[in-house]
Amino acid sequence: MANLYLHLLDRIWKRHHLEEMLGARIVRYADDFVVLCKRGTERAMGIIKQVLDRLGLSLNETKSRVVNAMKEKFTFLGFDLQMRKNWRTGKSYPHVQPSKKSIRKIKTRITELTRRNMASVPFEAIVKEVNTTLKGWVGYFHYRNCSRVLKQVREHAQLRLRTHLYRRHKIRDRKTGLKRYTDRVLYEKYGLYKVPTTAVWSKAHA
Repeated sequence: MANLYLHLLDRIWKRHHLEEMLGARIVRYADDFVVLCKRGTERAMGIIKQVLDRLGLSLNETKSRVVNAMKEKFTFLGFDLQMRKNWRTGKSYPHVQPSKKSIRKIKTRITELTRRNMASVPFEAIVKEVNTTLKGWVGYFHYRNCSRVLKQVREHAQLRLRTHLYRRHKIRDRKTGLKRYTDRVLYEKYGLYKVPTTAVWSKAHA
């Protein structure tokens, strides 16, 4: 429904060459969008409000804000975006990585799937659900500057699955557990999905 309604906004922007006239480019996915402005935001914001008003819609004032993207971070479609300087060259570049909320969400989900009361569920079923969850998340967020975040997610999945095995087999000694359930065992014996930790530099899929 959002695409049907807001397609008019895209058409008006293109038909009237507003990107060139205002120096303002719209990037939209369903009802979430950002407007990248080179020369101020007032005119672009005014036109957007006029179009939305014709559609019987209005901006969510609590979620909408003006940000100086050269100095501040903003979140869009689950990613945090901000300009940073390359420590080697000193040049600025757009740093894009999964937002804190997105990271927290995947970690919480993995924790839920491996909590103590899941011990009655066949272990193969738990691993399958964990893998499905991880693959879906990685498929979306494996983009740009994600290496460190992906490493965090991989380590969290390893820790949670290993902890679950400790409880399932009543292993109280941590050293014994680490020797029995190494990372290699988790991946090769139990088939845990190995989250990649190398960033993918490609065009955004949204």
